Amino acid sequence: MSNSESIDCTPPEVRQDANEALVNLLPKKSKARYELAYSKFVNWARTKKISNFTENVLLAYFQTYPNKKSLWATYSMLKACLILHDNINISNYSKLIAFLKRETEHYQPKKSKVLEEEQIAKFINDAPNNDFLLMKVVLIMGVAGACRREELCKMALKDIEFKTDMISVTIPDTKTYTTRRFVIVDPKWISLLKEYKNIRAKCNQNQDRFFFTYHNGKCINSPVGINTFGKIPSLIASYLKLENSKEYTGHCFRRTSATMLANHGGDLVTLKRHGGWKSSTVAEGYIEESVSSRIATAQKLTAGTSSTGSGSSFEIPVINVNMPPASTTVTQSLNMIVPGVQISNSGTLNINSINVTICNSSNHR
Repeated sequence: MSNSESIDCTPPEVRQDANEALVNLLPKKSKARYELAYSKFVNWARTKKISNFTENVLLAYFQTYPNKKSLWATYSMLKACLILHDNINISNYSKLIAFLKRETEHYQPKKSKVLEEEQIAKFINDAPNNDFLLMKVVLIMGVAGACRREELCKMALKDIEFKTDMISVTIPDTKTYTTRRFVIVDPKWISLLKEYKNIRAKCNQNQDRFFFTYHNGKCINSPVGINTFGKIPSLIASYLKLENSKEYTGHCFRRTSATMLANHGGDLVTLKRHGGWKSSTVAEGYIEESVSSRIATAQKLTAGTSSTGSGSSFEIPVINVNMPPASTTVTQSLNMIVPGVQISNSGTLNINSINVTICNSSNHR
């Protein structure tokens, strides 16, 4: 039985429920983008007088697609819409997938720059609170929780629990529809958040949003918009006089948080849980390889290369010790065991500078 025949046999009320379920297959937050991508493809096919969306048709469409940077994003949106509207699964088009891989194999996506820990500390400690308290609190929240700008924008007072030595934050509405939680334990950071909370308490209490517009040490009854959150990393970079400050985008805090966690030994499972990532590849893509991490890697690679064996080495300086006179035979025997040891006739033990290597026991089993 064909799809059209099965639909005709479906009761009207069941068919309506089925149609509503199909509509929900597209993500709510980006449904308009999906439908726009599908509409562009359908209009292109109509100008070519094409009604059957075969693999060759999709290949021709992506061959002439103007924005090569968004090929995979467009493919993903078309795949969902073609299944929904035309019952066509283009994930089975192996030639199309091979073509997209080849077209994008040298493409490096542009990522936001990250803030170094020293830069964060400098801004937190040096920037005057009268002008920058809001930015400090946004920075703290963004880095501590690997927050997206949307999550910061929607952050509500009820989601933040202030305790004596800790602040617990819940992010209920995330991009992946999973609740994330994080805590802040740094005393300086806790102090700044409490200071901002006291100032914010004077704003409109009917608004549950945590972040209000801040100016000259006061909050204004106007919640901070999502675009402002996207600009804050760039403004912080400008204050710190960092190069290319505009390259510190709304994803800066999230990438900074992931990089700091990785630099301090966080494993992949911890990283994915912290940022709410389901894909290991996506999570790793948020980590910026810092200079300190490259130095640590180099030190591990070159450890022990300066000695003849594995392990660590050090040098014993010249030592003079008074001992009873020893015979020439004893002196020669000691010198064979430890080169550089001499016992004079007067009984003085002379140990010249000796390089000693301590090997790992595992290498000499």
